[in-house]
Amino acid sequence: MSEELDIAKLKRSNDELKEIINNSWDGIGIIDLSGKFIYFNNAFIPILGYTKEELTNKSFISLIKDDYKKPFVELMKKNLTNRYDSDINIVCIRKDKQKVYLKITLSTMLNKKFFVINTKDITKEISDDEILDNYVASIHVDTAGKITEVSSAFSLLSGYEKEELVNKSHSIIKASQKDEDIFDEILVYTVESKEWKGKIRAKRKNGSFFWIDIKTKPTFNKYGDITGYTSLIFDITNEINLNVETRNLQKEVIQKDNILLQQSKLAVMTETLQMLSHEWRQPLNVISIRAQKLELDLSLGEINNIDNTIETLKKIKDDAQKLSNTIEEFQSFIKIKSEKEDVDAKEVILKAIEIIKKDEETKNIDFIKDIMDIPTFKSYKNEITTILVNILINAKEAIIKNSVKNGVIKLKCYFSNENVYFEISDNAGGIKEDIIDKIFEPYFSTKPLQHGVGLGLYTCKIITEMHLMGTITVTNHNSGATFNIALPI
Repeated sequence: MSEELDIAKLKRSNDELKEIINNSWDGIGIIDLSGKFIYFNNAFIPILGYTKEELTNKSFISLIKDDYKKPFVELMKKNLTNRYDSDINIVCIRKDKQKVYLKITLSTMLNKKFFVINTKDITKEISDDEILDNYVASIHVDTAGKITEVSSAFSLLSGYEKEELVNKSHSIIKASQKDEDIFDEILVYTVESKEWKGKIRAKRKNGSFFWIDIKTKPTFNKYGDITGYTSLIFDITNEINLNVETRNLQKEVIQKDNILLQQSKLAVMTETLQMLSHEWRQPLNVISIRAQKLELDLSLGEINNIDNTIETLKKIKDDAQKLSNTIEEFQSFIKIKSEKEDVDAKEVILKAIEIIKKDEETKNIDFIKDIMDIPTFKSYKNEITTILVNILINAKEAIIKNSVKNGVIKLKCYFSNENVYFEISDNAGGIKEDIIDKIFEPYFSTKPLQHGVGLGLYTCKIITEMHLMGTITVTNHNSGATFNIALPI
């Protein structure tokens, strides 16, 4: 009688276990050494698209895409001797001929004649990665300058197979030997934890040339050590017209591509939203705390001093106004209200100097002008003036802050390679090396809090890059700093 109860109990336990397995979202099955299904649960049916009867007569290996069959079989062999070597990602072909990406965990049964496979459908996750791999050109490079990983999009762009690029120097695509310096510079920037961006003339495997716009970012391990850099690469060959008849292969940049413009604006808008959320967080917390305290005092009947209550409400109102002002600050440079018009570079410089000279603090500063004859060009005159004035204000304040007796600000303007360049230099001692890479960041300021919030140079950067399609940089020289603005005509 006891034996019959044990058998009944065991049967009931097996039935319960089978029910649990059948109701699992993961595909759970048993295959033999040839890969044929011995058992599979209900989850395999929607994953592979076959009916239960159709799957019963199939080998699991026969459903695997050809490129993945060999690695799967190798894993089966390894698992017979090493049960810890058990995970693999594969692609199967469904009955409807669609690809399905599966994460397989393989384990050997005790008799060593069968395998248990646990299957997760990761098509959604892999599809997203596949889209990035196929459409975003990128490479990963270690600190020695060796390529560790490339996307399929970059492989297609360069003409090299992935295997031909991995473990090769990142300068493999250089157009000539003199371009080696560019790749050395990128490594220097990486080691110093800096981003690098610029345009590079490159060479495909077949010897043809192409132009790419590169932006690099250092990569780190979990301990914070720099392990190399990641590059995002954009093919800008269509935007650059190479004059092969000239001795120095001058490049003529044609910036008429609206797609690039929209991408630039989208990137700026994303950055702006991030900054807004950052700047709103603290005032919102303060408003919330003050409102909660008022609510608590009211519920406890402890509001006896009407003046304190009014003062708290006033502070809440002031904080809300600050939030509104933050929105207006960002709107002022995200959306330009003026229209493009003919711009005379000399006239813009003189206007900027006229504005800055209205400040009494500039009376002891000499303004030196070095302006070459430049053809008029279509652009946003008021915005260019705003940029120059902001930089002049920074130069003036640096001269005053550092008590420079004979302050000098030099404005230089010249034309080269279809670009107008504005340079503003001062003799205020330069910018500290540990902050020079941060001065264009929003809300970064070296001034005391009451003297500004750090949006001046960020405004210059956004207007220059987003609306004028130019670049703005800063470097130190012997006695001060030089801001350089390049605007394409």
